[in-house]
Amino acid sequence: MHGVTVSHPRTPKVPLVSGVDWDVRAGECWVVTGAQGSGKTALLETAAGLYPCLAGEVRVFGEPMGNAARAARIRRRVGMVFDGHGRLFPRMTVYENVALPVTYHDDLSLADAAAWVMPVLEALELDRMADLPAGRLGRAWARRVAIARALALRPEVLLMDNPVTGLDAVHLRWWRGFAARWLAGHPVMGGKPGTLVLASDEVRPLLSVGHWFAVVHAGTWRVLGDRAAFELSDEPLLKELLAGIE
Repeated sequence: MHGVTVSHPRTPKVPLVSGVDWDVRAGECWVVTGAQGSGKTALLETAAGLYPCLAGEVRVFGEPMGNAARAARIRRRVGMVFDGHGRLFPRMTVYENVALPVTYHDDLSLADAAAWVMPVLEALELDRMADLPAGRLGRAWARRVAIARALALRPEVLLMDNPVTGLDAVHLRWWRGFAARWLAGHPVMGGKPGTLVLASDEVRPLLSVGHWFAVVHAGTWRVLGDRAAFELSDEPLLKELLAGIE
């Protein structure tokens, strides 16, 4: 992102976060934090190419996202995991939710998508839940299904919104293990290292995962640096966020 101004899709002409200059390199893990409602989600969705920026330029894999046809092709290489229950379709099964990107983008039947879907379900320990309606899952398992859906097309970059919110100790341990495997080279990706961008209100559980940290506050964007720089920052908001998660 270079000189980017982000807006919310419901108010596309109103600036939400301005002056975003941000380069994410392959293999990095970024943690973007800030208070609720600060614009982290809109920033993440703009980075994913889901919404246009109000000003500036967004490039993904070196390609500008202004061209609709080009953006559609590039978005296949970027996975997005949404907040909460991951925007799953509750009446569809776990398998159907994860297969959806494959059936849509590659025009495959649900049966033909199995070669793509089942390895992901097995890798994320979801294969025994494949036939369950997604609406019957608790938040933690629904979040894992949302990760599986994001991985269905084998993206190179994974963007996750509030990935650890509401997770108990068991699921948090699993998520940290997944994040480490993704960055190092997840089996689903054939061992190729991935890139991870996390937006979160809860920053303490992500300190051991993130390589680089940034904060969104009062409509502004600020890159803080590595973990040491983050912990030494004099930003009052960061002290509040850290103090609130003891």
